[in-house]
Amino acid sequence: MGFEPLTLSLEDQKEYVFDIDPYRKYLNNKFSKCYASSMASNAIKHYDCYLNPSKLLAVKESNRHNILEAMVNLAKFLGTYEEYKVKLKNYGIKWTSADTAFNGFLSVFSKQHNTLPQYIKDIQPHLTASERVFVKFLALSGLRMNEAVTSFNMIIRLNNEGKLGEYYNIELNVLEHFKHKIFLHKTKNAYISFVSQQLINEICSSQPITYSAIHSRFARRNIKLRLKELRSYHNSYLTKNGVISELIDILAGRVPRNVFCRHYLGEDLKVLGKSVLAIESELEKTLLTY
Repeated sequence: MGFEPLTLSLEDQKEYVFDIDPYRKYLNNKFSKCYASSMASNAIKHYDCYLNPSKLLAVKESNRHNILEAMVNLAKFLGTYEEYKVKLKNYGIKWTSADTAFNGFLSVFSKQHNTLPQYIKDIQPHLTASERVFVKFLALSGLRMNEAVTSFNMIIRLNNEGKLGEYYNIELNVLEHFKHKIFLHKTKNAYISFVSQQLINEICSSQPITYSAIHSRFARRNIKLRLKELRSYHNSYLTKNGVISELIDILAGRVPRNVFCRHYLGEDLKVLGKSVLAIESELEKTLLTY
């Protein structure tokens, strides 16, 4: 039997064996290639969680939301969404949409984030010219502090050596961290960052910086150091402006290397980069207008 949209009850679908291809087509028409692939994979692997939602309770919490999201998309496709929601409620499983989850995130962090633009403005006199460029890079790349320092200084060094092309893909406006082992670890990784050529040029005209120098200076002047907050500000800004969580996870280095490689080779980086850079340009106006 094909995997066409049906309105069979969950009970009637217990013996239902599906052909995934029509569902893949449905997902690809509705979502990004990256997200659609993830949803299709989970639909196959965890179909039993669709037939019997109680099995979601045995899934690790770190994986449960992604699997639940796949089951909800499947239920919508098959016309059993309302019935599936009732089943979830009966088992005490809460379905939180991405928008709801993000609103919850904002309620916790909005007050702190709302003060960040003024903070960045206030610390400008306490930074060197190169450090001001670094803060902009930190805010627009979303990198972790140590990654940002390494990347910033590497851009300067490689440019001076005439080798910047080994790191910055000018055609895609992408810093390809994955080509350098220093950015790859067992858990925390940095794979790619979309960075405008204009900002790259500003960095190339700067001097190398150290975080310890900024830290020591701020400590002497009794200034609270909040630069590490720029990573969460960047990621939440992308989420708020419609960038899908799967892409944000890749930009934040929160996916395994094999997952990154599969999506990096499969996605249209030029299109994604143009979209992300446009949002980051607005972020710059919001956060970095002094």
